[in-house]
Amino acid sequence: KDPGAIGVGGTREKDITLSAALALSDMLKKTGRYEVAMTRSADVFIELEGRVELAREIQADLFISLHADAGSKSETRGASIYTLSSSGEKRAKKMRKSQNWVLDVEQDESRSQIVNDILVDLVETETKNESTRFANELIPEINKAKWPALRRTHRDAGFFVLLAPDVPAVLLEMGFLTNPKDEKLLTNSRHRRKLLKAVVRGIDNFFDDKELYVAQR
Repeated sequence: KDPGAIGVGGTREKDITLSAALALSDMLKKTGRYEVAMTRSADVFIELEGRVELAREIQADLFISLHADAGSKSETRGASIYTLSSSGEKRAKKMRKSQNWVLDVEQDESRSQIVNDILVDLVETETKNESTRFANELIPEINKAKWPALRRTHRDAGFFVLLAPDVPAVLLEMGFLTNPKDEKLLTNSRHRRKLLKAVVRGIDNFFDDKELYVAQR
């Protein structure tokens, strides 16, 4: 239904992202450390709301949305990572109300609405901080892998997949299909694996730090 970005050689974003996601899923499962859920494991279209709802339903500890970019200039290339922007925070609050997303901290009816509102704000802030922390773990690993990245690698936006108030989330643009070099890298499973290994290391680092933090508390 939606092929996404189209590369200079005719590569479709939806094919690259599905192949990359399936490979990443296998790599994560082989660690024996993670349970992996896919928003899609075949060539089907999932509405944006459905992707976020799935992450919330299973109470995901981390949500990664894989994409391949397109640009007006063919020389633009490199990966980038998006977390929720300030304007996106406002959109997230509106979306939470319109989608009737209820957070765990709101379940206790004995609390006043003021207390609930404070707790919700704390959860949303923590979610955004965790998203940023993962992005900061991932970027050095991408650089170590010598995978091309935009100069300002960490960016922010109000993308729908970043709006969950209680699931840390990032959107990873793996490269630009409108750049011949990036398209060549992304269509080669062996080269693409270098990036995916970096993602696995970033995930490992993220949860290592989280476990250490919990242990210290």
